[in-house]
Amino acid sequence: MTDNEWIYSVVESFYDKAKTDILIGYHFRVIKDFDEHIPRIVSFWELQLKGKASRPIETPFDVMKVHVPLGIKRGEIGRWLVLFRKTLDEQVALHPEMKPLREQWEKKLVDFEGKFLRFFGL
Repeated sequence: MTDNEWIYSVVESFYDKAKTDILIGYHFRVIKDFDEHIPRIVSFWELQLKGKASRPIETPFDVMKVHVPLGIKRGEIGRWLVLFRKTLDEQVALHPEMKPLREQWEKKLVDFEGKFLRFFGL
């Protein structure tokens, strides 16, 4: 499995959980074309983790500003992180060779948690 394939697998698996989650699922269930949204999220994480996306990003976006309409709460950020870390651990169990990428991803999660908390004043 390539790094890019693993990133796709992590993102897809995470959002399968997130869409049905009792605490944060409502944010994701309102996205009508979610399957079309997944490649964009994958490209975002490829850019964060590898420095470039495997597909061109057609419309650049400010990750913080696109989340403003959601009215995200502190606990929702925490829940997002719990689910994301659980997904990463599950995916590493299936593909142990991806452990270094998982460790790199963890650093990004910590960074984004701080950015979201500061941006939303939480």
